Amino acid sequence: MKRSAHVTAVALLALVACSAEGKTEADAKGTIEEQASADPLPSPYTAKELKTALLTTAQTPSGFEVYRTTASEPSSPPASASEKVRPTECAVLRNPEAKSRAETVAATAQLYRASDELDQHSLTLVGWAETDAKTRMAVLRNALEKCGAIQFSNIDSNGTREARFQAEKAPDLGDETLRYSLNSPTFYQGFTVVRVRGVITYVKSDTVFGTGLTDQQRAELTPEHQERLIRAQVAKVERTVR
Repeated sequence: MKRSAHVTAVALLALVACSAEGKTEADAKGTIEEQASADPLPSPYTAKELKTALLTTAQTPSGFEVYRTTASEPSSPPASASEKVRPTECAVLRNPEAKSRAETVAATAQLYRASDELDQHSLTLVGWAETDAKTRMAVLRNALEKCGAIQFSNIDSNGTREARFQAEKAPDLGDETLRYSLNSPTFYQGFTVVRVRGVITYVKSDTVFGTGLTDQQRAELTPEHQERLIRAQVAKVERTVR
């Protein structure tokens, strides 16, 4: 990925702001819960198992450092919403790795790479009963087919922002895979979502462009999907849950 000399401290400050805004409407219950199985099953995985299935710094390619990992047990409640997203059925795509039901377990790792200090990367594993994991993927796929432009705002803010989802060609990984991005003049987020049995792996990269950049400068700053990282994480999940 090319880096532009036009990146300034403005972009770095904007990155902090976007990190706070990146949390989503995890309570999109009208779309997730209504389409999920009527009687959701408990996850067959433990939070410890999923945390163990995350890549370590020694296992990550291309100089990534794992600097923070967290895990939540099946009894942990879903995250509360921090954003309003319209159309509401598109909220599930804004932050798909958010734990949506108490039956699921989750483990997340934040990544850092000095060569791309303005980019943020994360790995999240969410464990479901396999039938519910398939339903979750179907919900994401259905939303991706319908969602284009969205508007979103923090619940405690009156400001509204706009962005657009774009479906992308997914790699052939796991049992099923989705890939898409969320683009705006000021930020970019790329998502790769891979299901292996009842475990869904989410790999996300995002960056903030700052203000006053041209289309060419934004293109130079857009992070690429980290294919080696994604394949390494999916391979470790497969070794863990197969």
